[in-house]
Amino acid sequence: MSDTYDMTEGLQKDTISNLAGILKKSSGRLNILIKDNPALSISLGSNIQLNIHDAAIFDGVGSDKSDVSLFDKLKTAQKLGEILNSNGLSISVLRKGKKAFTIGREATPTISSILTGSDDIHIDSLTQAAKLGKDIIKKNTKE
Repeated sequence: MSDTYDMTEGLQKDTISNLAGILKKSSGRLNILIKDNPALSISLGSNIQLNIHDAAIFDGVGSDKSDVSLFDKLKTAQKLGEILNSNGLSISVLRKGKKAFTIGREATPTISSILTGSDDIHIDSLTQAAKLGKDIIKKNTKE
């Protein structure tokens, strides 16, 4: 069973690395609107920015009530950060234009490395990260 898990994990890492390679060569901006209001802006470059204007963009995402623990989510984020860093990329997640956290090359963790267990994840604003989490949970519990 561990052989299957390792193989699957390797395939996922390769897929993310390939995607990172494509993103590294891309530039531009994508705006997603919901009912003519901004919901998500994505800016591509060496530092990808995901600006979440309206958490309604996440309606139904992750609402399957899976039992994925916080530890498992952090482990996944750590792996993503390592892959992005090794490919020279970063993802900055913003909430309504204010940075919440950064994953990858431009992450400069201080105390957040104690919380996340990774040098590739930086919490830029604990307040914005917490508000973003609450926004997403609130949208998913309205169903």
